[in-house]
Amino acid sequence: MSTELSRFKRLPIATAIMASLATSAVSTVHAEVLDDLDDAGIEEIIIVAEKRNESLQDVSQAVTAVTGEDLLDKNILSFVDLSAIAPGVNVAKNEGFKTIISIRGVGNEANQNIVANPSVSYHMDGIYIASPFALQTDFIDVELIEVLRGPQGTLFGQNSTGGAINVISKRPELGETNGKFDYTFGEHNLSQLRGSVNIPLGETAALRTSVSKYDRDGFSKNVLNGQELDDADNLTIKTDFFWQATDNTSLRLIGQYFEADSNGAAIKGIDDPTPGARNLAQDTASKFELDSKLVGLIVESDLGFATAKYLGSWQEDEIMVQRDNDRHAFSTNPEYTISAFLPEINKVETFTHEINLISNEPAFGKLDWIVGAFYLDTDIEVTIREELDTNGNGVLDGYVPAFPDVFAGDVGFISDATPSRESLSIYGQTTYSFSDITRLITGLRYTKDDVESAVSNFFAPEPTLIEASVEEVTGRVAVEYDISDDIMVYGSYTRGFKPGGSNLTFGFEPGEFDFVSGAVDNSAPLVFPTFENETINAYEIGIKAELLDNRLRTNLATFFYDYENLQFQATDPNAFQGGVANIPEAEITGAELELIALLTDDLILDVKMSALDSEITQDYFALDNVVADGLGFAPGDDVLRSELAENVKGNELAKAPGFTMDASLEYTTNIATHEFRSVLQYTYRGDFEQRIFNNPAIDQVSSYEVVNLRFSLDLDDDAWGFDVMATNLFDKDGVNSRMSDVFGVNATGVELIAPRQVMARVRYSFY
Repeated sequence: MSTELSRFKRLPIATAIMASLATSAVSTVHAEVLDDLDDAGIEEIIIVAEKRNESLQDVSQAVTAVTGEDLLDKNILSFVDLSAIAPGVNVAKNEGFKTIISIRGVGNEANQNIVANPSVSYHMDGIYIASPFALQTDFIDVELIEVLRGPQGTLFGQNSTGGAINVISKRPELGETNGKFDYTFGEHNLSQLRGSVNIPLGETAALRTSVSKYDRDGFSKNVLNGQELDDADNLTIKTDFFWQATDNTSLRLIGQYFEADSNGAAIKGIDDPTPGARNLAQDTASKFELDSKLVGLIVESDLGFATAKYLGSWQEDEIMVQRDNDRHAFSTNPEYTISAFLPEINKVETFTHEINLISNEPAFGKLDWIVGAFYLDTDIEVTIREELDTNGNGVLDGYVPAFPDVFAGDVGFISDATPSRESLSIYGQTTYSFSDITRLITGLRYTKDDVESAVSNFFAPEPTLIEASVEEVTGRVAVEYDISDDIMVYGSYTRGFKPGGSNLTFGFEPGEFDFVSGAVDNSAPLVFPTFENETINAYEIGIKAELLDNRLRTNLATFFYDYENLQFQATDPNAFQGGVANIPEAEITGAELELIALLTDDLILDVKMSALDSEITQDYFALDNVVADGLGFAPGDDVLRSELAENVKGNELAKAPGFTMDASLEYTTNIATHEFRSVLQYTYRGDFEQRIFNNPAIDQVSSYEVVNLRFSLDLDDDAWGFDVMATNLFDKDGVNSRMSDVFGVNATGVELIAPRQVMARVRYSFY
């Protein structure tokens, strides 16, 4: 494991440096500002991280709040743009169309199995969004994004071992007619038109409608066929109806539709000799289509002693991907067998129901409480069609799907599966005030999941039925202590879990017939029909402080994770058999700092940084598919492949940068009667390992740093505004992620961050 200090692998030093920075900032602000104070201060942010309205500084957990204005200032359009914006948050992409969010080194390392769940849960206005493909959608009409770091085992439940992200929309306003529009244009023929309108419907109802159309040419090019990649053609439509039915009861009906139709992401093979980081040569044209639909219903009623809340939804996501799987051209890299997914289709349909009962006033003047129940029903359809150049002639010979054995062709991995998941949980949390300055928080959640999957691989006439049932109890205990009105310290223990499930493919037991190699299997399996729950026991100590008459906000957190049964994408010795397996034990230690300082009345400093150390701590032998696929698929090769399994104990966890930082300076002044603002932003994402194998030739993802710049002018009537922006100002070819497919092709590709983009925006608002 690397020990270089630049990655902050020695966390005591990292924590000391963060504390020193916070102290230094206090001194700087004190020296520069104390003699020039007015009534201005850092704006209070109200969040709903614990399902009730609370000040960000009063919540005893690490939460980053990204306002709608922040999204505009930093040109954050989607989840991918959140990488490093919040401490410890890393957003990578796998296969070009799967967004993988990791928080504090905990992410989805089993994303090639759609049955496996992400480790960071996504909620929109409190509604749980089940499909990971919904992370591809664009942000629209957002009031606030809350990034909750650390397991959310009580109130948010499963799939939040890393944390949770809650996107809060702008609500319809009663009795108000207003709206806003903006148009952005720039390099690569970028064009984005956005608009939102709030319309009152009588005195008790209102409708808010938002639309976004985003188009852009590609950043990259396939020189073999001239296809532009990394392009965009997205449409988002959202409606939000609000009805104040009585003085105590309200209803919101939300509908959202997102459509993407593009050529897909550029994933350049690591051995592709094509000149230019953003040029590649691949034999197969790519295609990406996504339709995402959501209908949500939120009903709230004030019962006096408590508020009852119902959140229900119907969600459907359908994605089609066609891509070059070997990521190289046969003409320049014949050592890579031609492979293509033609196509891969996933459809996810989900129904959710949740009921909360939230106390309005503390019982006996001391006890706040919340109880709730959650139900989810998800059905998935998976269709995978891989064509593989089995005879090595450099051409994909077609096959007849109904008769692959009669009319031979280049058939690779073929799968049809219909997984489903039903989940039920009940939960409760209390906050007991021992005094005005000391509070105890306790929470508990019980979850039961039933998983069923009918899997048919390689056109098997009868599908294999796999069933699994899992249960888990999670919860939280925290103590809060107010040192003063402006400083709170806390300590917490939280247990979070991610449910197990079933695999689409898995290894054969010794003595079983391996229909791929055409021989009896002689190796012990490493991938099984089902996989276990993943759990984290998290310990955190933090401090939240507002100092110097609310001109300095400093939040510091340190944490330790005991990680059990980490789910990861595993490879079996049997050819084409890959799935999810569990690494028994790992540990994560880290520290985070968030600092906002009003250096002057016109100058704001905003710094967020994270230091992280992760390690697999128990012996576990896993097979690196990149190494194993170098062997053939002939009878007996499964034994040779199994001998290549390696002990991953001591390796770093995947996608866990040792250090990340985001720092920005915002300066505001007046030009005549018009407000002029400039924002300079610096982002550093440290290097990390793409997979748990830590293969030096494959997995090392280098660090990158990006500088963004924005100038804004708002006219004195607040109706018109103008922005000029440059993202990735110095045009860095930073690596966002690497990707190695586990199904039969030992190819690795690289996906880059977006290049420099210079843009201009015109804004108009009316009231």
